[in-house]
Amino acid sequence: MKPGMRNGRAAMLLVSEGLQALAPDATVQQCCDIITKLFRDAYRQYEVDLNRLIAHPEERMTASAAIYSCLRHEVWMVGDCQCLVDGIYYDNPKPDEDRIAHERAAIIHEMLAKGEADVASLQQHDVGRDRVVAQIVQTCHDQNVRFSVFDGFPVAMDKVKVIPVPLGSKVVLATDGYPFLLPTLEESEAALAKQLSTDPLCIHHHIATKALMDGQLSFDDRAYVRFEV
Repeated sequence: MKPGMRNGRAAMLLVSEGLQALAPDATVQQCCDIITKLFRDAYRQYEVDLNRLIAHPEERMTASAAIYSCLRHEVWMVGDCQCLVDGIYYDNPKPDEDRIAHERAAIIHEMLAKGEADVASLQQHDVGRDRVVAQIVQTCHDQNVRFSVFDGFPVAMDKVKVIPVPLGSKVVLATDGYPFLLPTLEESEAALAKQLSTDPLCIHHHIATKALMDGQLSFDDRAYVRFEV
């Protein structure tokens, strides 16, 4: 939303600002309210038409986050992030993403079988994603309806996953850029590297809505934090 800055980065910075402003005893509701207000203030600052954002949610600043409350011993999952608590896996995916990913994979499998494309050409131009991108955009209308997200509009609190964390637990918080979340960063990076080398189009072992494109390091952004409580 800020001139010269991508919406994703602007959203990340606002979430970070909101978390730094939280009181130690803040609830998940208070956290979501504070961050939502920061987004809304940014829209006003840059004179963004809120009615247009209602009609076109794909234009909103949008961020997901996995947040740990030290005082409340809880992980709060807003949007499509993932975590491990003592080896138990939790995620909070968008409801239609798996279906769309499988549809994209089917399109690419058919193209490869017919000789209409090869792996290298699809890493230059992901035709399969082109054919499902309208559905991906349409899912934005479900933001804070069928799934939660930070976007400047009231967070759908019933779609926020709250996970209790017993004292002494080992916790991993990560984005969905790690297709196989494991107890250490090294293991998770190794699993990702194997995925990218054996299935760069993300249509076999990890079926996704996008591929590892030529010139990129991975198929999606990634963050990984591990700690003990």
